[in-house]
Amino acid sequence: MPPPRITEAKGILAARLREIRSEAGMTGRLLASQAGWHYSKVSKIENAAQMPNETDIRVWCRICDAEEYVVDLIAAVRNIDSMYTEWRRLESTGLRHVQESFQPLYRDTQQFRVFQHSAVPGLLQTPGYARAHLRAVIDFRGIPDDLDDAVAARLAQQQVLSAGGKRFMFIVGEQALRTRVCGVEGMLEQLDRLAGLTANTPQLSFGVIPATARPVILPPENFWIYDATQVRVDTIPGQYRIKIPSDVALYERAFARLSETAVYGQAARELVQAEAERLRGT
Repeated sequence: MPPPRITEAKGILAARLREIRSEAGMTGRLLASQAGWHYSKVSKIENAAQMPNETDIRVWCRICDAEEYVVDLIAAVRNIDSMYTEWRRLESTGLRHVQESFQPLYRDTQQFRVFQHSAVPGLLQTPGYARAHLRAVIDFRGIPDDLDDAVAARLAQQQVLSAGGKRFMFIVGEQALRTRVCGVEGMLEQLDRLAGLTANTPQLSFGVIPATARPVILPPENFWIYDATQVRVDTIPGQYRIKIPSDVALYERAFARLSETAVYGQAARELVQAEAERLRGT
């Protein structure tokens, strides 16, 4: 059985196609006849029993005189095809493969927008923090233990931070500064790195949403926006890649609102340093 989110996406696509046909004043049999399809195909598509391909979408919209919807509908089809990747398949040989699978995307992306509420994003992790984080994932999922290789692959990803022509915007919740992913010394090292990142540059900005803030929106998931073309959302059972333009735009809007709530520069540094002082006092 497909994950609920994919089932929901298929249902939304089916309902939209049914709406387009209805607004065109066409019956399912008439649409099928003009498309040269078996009469049952339209019913199957509209009940999410059969996924339309890109050619089906183009034909459907042409017959219904709704070609302005082709781009979004094709994006929806592609999104359903690729939005979900089971971690078990990616992790079947360990976490190194998972970390390395991001390299082509990182290489091709010019603008990164990252929101994480309670953990430091991988591109900003110190070796000790990364090791503890990946160790927890390996132990929880019961996957092959390739910790050393996985840590090396994660740290290798960070080379993209110095690549020319790219822009990185990171926002974390204040909870990310407090979550004890590793021991005190490791956390202090991580916090020291984050403090250095608060000296924002044209290439990289780092913001913190204070625990006392009242964001207009607080997403239930962490998300990464790659340019304006796709969004990655990580969940416990798997990873979603969202590519529908209207959905990507919604995440862009959410990130803009979160950016307005976050603090930067000296204010962010004070939050990081306050947590470091608290740790030193324990």
